[in-house]
Amino acid sequence: MTTVVQRAAELLRVNGAAWGPQVATGTELSIGEALAQASSVPGDATIAEMEWLRQADRDGMYDDPNRPLDRLVQHLEATTITDADLAEHLGPNWPIIVETFTTVAAIGFDDYVAQVRRSPPMRVADALDIRAQLQERAAATGLREQWARSQDLVAAYFERCIDESLSRRDPTEPMDEYIRDWSLAQALAHDAVAAAFFAERAGADEDQVETLARGLQIVQATERFDRDGSLTRTVQPGENLSAEDAELLDAEEPFLEDE
Repeated sequence: MTTVVQRAAELLRVNGAAWGPQVATGTELSIGEALAQASSVPGDATIAEMEWLRQADRDGMYDDPNRPLDRLVQHLEATTITDADLAEHLGPNWPIIVETFTTVAAIGFDDYVAQVRRSPPMRVADALDIRAQLQERAAATGLREQWARSQDLVAAYFERCIDESLSRRDPTEPMDEYIRDWSLAQALAHDAVAAAFFAERAGADEDQVETLARGLQIVQATERFDRDGSLTRTVQPGENLSAEDAELLDAEEPFLEDE
């Protein structure tokens, strides 16, 4: 991960830095674009960017609203990402979390969604309830923030992939068909990362962990599993939202109903 951020900083020095792709001129890159180009392993750019953002926030890089972009590039240049950093970021099970996350990313968004579409029902009906129970256990063991960041990792990756996919959509293709199963694909990744958070660790029910992990396993190798009539393709409305976004949506619902 340290190599990724250092390569990204070098790319920004060579090509120039911009606050975002929309305002870039010439060869300029945003920090996110530089990290993506510097990463050779799918998913590593998202992990590196989120860990760098955590360290930048810790170091007060965002305290000044008028900070120059060059200060952020300098901070990126000086950033190292160690195993201890990843443990602080994602918890003691960070290697399994990273492996699970990069497994999804390595498939590629379009191919992953296509696999989900071809798969039989693969998700337990109470997957969201199980995730909530595991989240409570994480909080009880002092890992509330690490749990949230591991789930945010999935959300950040899918947000980027969805934005990119929407930007290349043929406007003649019906939107409902184009985005079909996107929410399910993301929910399965959230389930799998939640399972990875507690995999091979005390403090969580093994059956719950295995149940959450199985959805992604079925998508990856459908032929290895017998069809199970109790499984579904159900996704609860808004379940892929972050806790903060979900709270905002709940707060807005009364106003939306009045309109």
